[in-house]
Amino acid sequence: MAFGGSALDPLEWAKYVIRSRAEDDYPAALTVLANRAGKGDAGAELYLGLVYARGQGITRDFRLAREWLQRAVDQGNPDAAYFLGKIYVRGYGVPPDRKKAAELFDGPARLGNPRAQYELGLLYLDGTGVGRDLKRAAKWIGESAVRGNLEAEFIFGQLYRAGAGVERDNREAVRWLAIAGINGHRGAQLLLGNMYADGDGVNKDPAEANRWYDLADGKKFTSVRRCGRHPAGPSAGPLVPARGPA
Repeated sequence: MAFGGSALDPLEWAKYVIRSRAEDDYPAALTVLANRAGKGDAGAELYLGLVYARGQGITRDFRLAREWLQRAVDQGNPDAAYFLGKIYVRGYGVPPDRKKAAELFDGPARLGNPRAQYELGLLYLDGTGVGRDLKRAAKWIGESAVRGNLEAEFIFGQLYRAGAGVERDNREAVRWLAIAGINGHRGAQLLLGNMYADGDGVNKDPAEANRWYDLADGKKFTSVRRCGRHPAGPSAGPLVPARGPA
């Protein structure tokens, strides 16, 4: 097959179609994936599992999604382990099983996958099915934050603020919340605004509070707003946030 003027391996072309959601090419791409997956290609098994999980060009079927992802996992594919873990966390087509999810996340987390690290950290933070372990939670969320995961940056700042799994450290809390805020996390922007407005863990600074509130409102900088708590601003965000889509 040809794409963009250059020949592509059919499997790589099919993967691109799925990633780019090029719906007109779904039928041909699915044929390629099914053929390669049937021959035991782990990459094709991964993508076929994702296709069934998302219902891309085919009827959504979580049983088949789990089956194909598990085949890829059995061949050592860490991305398949991450996505299968997400299915077990959410309970898509199967009762939620956080212990199994943690086992699946562990491999890719150790290989440096920031999404798996974050999910594993959340499991230990919440504790359901795996036993609450704040030190492990901080370890994995911290490693994810270092690798640029936005939600991990936000939660890691709150862990330092609360002294949960790490020694309480307001300077580190502000540093990680600021990283998240600068990277566009509105919850971090609002939390920092309230902290500076109230002098909570930092020196009270109305001007700095307004800077963070302006960022949260999509503005670069405004100096006229009277300092006070932002109406949408939390005193602290949730330590176990809602997970985004798989």
